Amino acid sequence: MPECYGKLAEIFEHQVFELHLGEERGRKTDFYIPYMMNDALECYLVLRDAWMTGDYLELDPEEYPIQGQLAWRDDKSALIVKQGKENVFTIWFAELTEVFQCYQYHRIGHFWVQGQEQWRQLVYMVGTVYEKYQYLGDAACNTEEQAFMRLIEFSPFRYWSPVGESLDDRYPSTREGALCMKEMALEAGDKGYARLAGIYARFPAGFLKRKLAKKLCSPARQGLYENIYEKIRAASLKYPKRVYGEELDGKILGERKRIHQKLHRAGFSGKYPVYTKGNVQIVAAEEHPFTTMEAEDFTFRIRFMVSRCRKEKEMGRNCGFFSGRGREGRIQEDLDLLLGELEE
Repeated sequence: MPECYGKLAEIFEHQVFELHLGEERGRKTDFYIPYMMNDALECYLVLRDAWMTGDYLELDPEEYPIQGQLAWRDDKSALIVKQGKENVFTIWFAELTEVFQCYQYHRIGHFWVQGQEQWRQLVYMVGTVYEKYQYLGDAACNTEEQAFMRLIEFSPFRYWSPVGESLDDRYPSTREGALCMKEMALEAGDKGYARLAGIYARFPAGFLKRKLAKKLCSPARQGLYENIYEKIRAASLKYPKRVYGEELDGKILGERKRIHQKLHRAGFSGKYPVYTKGNVQIVAAEEHPFTTMEAEDFTFRIRFMVSRCRKEKEMGRNCGFFSGRGREGRIQEDLDLLLGELEE
């Protein structure tokens, strides 16, 4: 059977079945079933030219386990779904297909945990790439991504979790992950951190993990940080941007233009998304909705990573977020409020 049927079986096996109404065409419609949706990838199954008998209920699968069964009659297929003992519905459809599209992700910024946001942002991006490779392999990752994605297997790197809990149960810790970080450090000319990462590859002791994690906060890691970010950016740019349609695409471009004009009027130089003025740097980070099946209350928005260093010569991408005297890094949501604070 086509591979998409295997993905459908996985969805039921892992109890993650969701059903969304897609395109409507008269009495028939398409139904969407998400397989993997994240900031770098949208992959979902489509039941085409379908109609439903019964109702899909949003029930907790832990309390109401989901079972799926396929049946055929004449030239039609049927997906029969049982939600515990409470509900049964059937979707008749003409064809099961798959939508698979990778997107850019290097401007993404979700800030759920305060402190060292510059590293938490990279951990989120690398973890997102790693997960799409886990599920979909080479088809979902280019060679540039495969060169850095094992960083997530380096425990001191993922110590800076972007969410309010440890990531150690989600990703393995491997020698290859430590060697990947060693290579990144050597490329950045950071021989000290490369040496420690090499030692950690052989002796992954807990005290060394904490030491390596804390050392990432030092301004001495600026070059390593920028090296990793540039690799992520180059890999991300190989993919297209999300396209939402004329209205939302126009709103996004307009918002970026508005920010650019305001910052230049305030004396900043640069181009979107990075601007500097003296010893202050502002980096715009974005949150993007999915192109389909997005929650109604989730919209595109921009937040700002604000850095202040003691001297202009210390400036680098998000330099203020690294711990050090005279350095300050914070997240600001309101640009007008931010500019007002900087003028004071």
